[in-house]
Amino acid sequence: MANTPNYRSDRRWNAAAIFAVSASSLIAFSAFDPVPAGEDPVREVAVGNTVSDVPLPPDAGTTVPRRLDLQGAETLGPVTTLSQEESLKFALLLLEDGARFLRNQGQYTVTFHKRERIGGDLRGNEKIEMKVRHIPAFGVYMKWKAGEVGQQVVYNVEANPDRMAVKFGGRRAFIPAIKLDPLGEAAMKETRHPVTQAGILAMAERIITHRREELDGKVPVVCTREADVLVDDRPCYCFRFDYPSQENSPIYRSSRIMIDTRYHIPLQAINHTWAAEGEQSTAELAEETLIEEYMFSQFNFGVEIAAEAFNLDFSRSRN
Repeated sequence: MANTPNYRSDRRWNAAAIFAVSASSLIAFSAFDPVPAGEDPVREVAVGNTVSDVPLPPDAGTTVPRRLDLQGAETLGPVTTLSQEESLKFALLLLEDGARFLRNQGQYTVTFHKRERIGGDLRGNEKIEMKVRHIPAFGVYMKWKAGEVGQQVVYNVEANPDRMAVKFGGRRAFIPAIKLDPLGEAAMKETRHPVTQAGILAMAERIITHRREELDGKVPVVCTREADVLVDDRPCYCFRFDYPSQENSPIYRSSRIMIDTRYHIPLQAINHTWAAEGEQSTAELAEETLIEEYMFSQFNFGVEIAAEAFNLDFSRSRN
């Protein structure tokens, strides 16, 4: 059994100052223009130029961002002298700030790219256009542009928290729309995470949960801040998490998280599981051990989405 890493740090961040700047940046993020009556129900509104002022820890360093494609094949070396605890705290601080920003967004649109290993099989690339609503209640509309092209899924916790509506695409397009339990066996055969956890905020909250467990010493991990990368042409901080023991981390062997440097939201996550018994976890096995790869692109936070988009009835109009 692997020993728990000995987290040490000679530096201490000023928590009060961090909270103050995060709070001030949150106020700046929340100012958006409403959509006047009669306008197009979905339109982009400028988010603004204010950048959240989460401070870089001492010796965090910086490099010229390099592009990281959806396959995540490129490996970059460490560029900082951050300790284990500093790296984890920096990643967690960024993600918590990004989550606060996301909770303040009433609704947004984004394109979601994913590859997942389900039932031992790695699925192909899926590209999904998403409309997400947080206020007044969570709702999501998804339409597949790659993978099961034409498939649509709607979930609206306000209308029915126990059902999601599905209109199949691809070879199953002839099947009438159905309603499923979002946590049921039929729905979970198609995805690793339920529709109730769709969107950028849900992914941020899952990652935050992992980081808190690691900082509390519940899960041993080796955390490294790597060179900044570009995701969808946006500069991102890059963090790598390696787990020394399958006993302590049964699912994940390594995880790579890319966090937008402006809004501190996770734009990409590449997660690998453990190699089969008798095999070595080498670069050659990267594809064989890939379990999850998610990326968000083309997000628009300053939008107003028509309520019909979250209607569970597919016979209704969707703007």
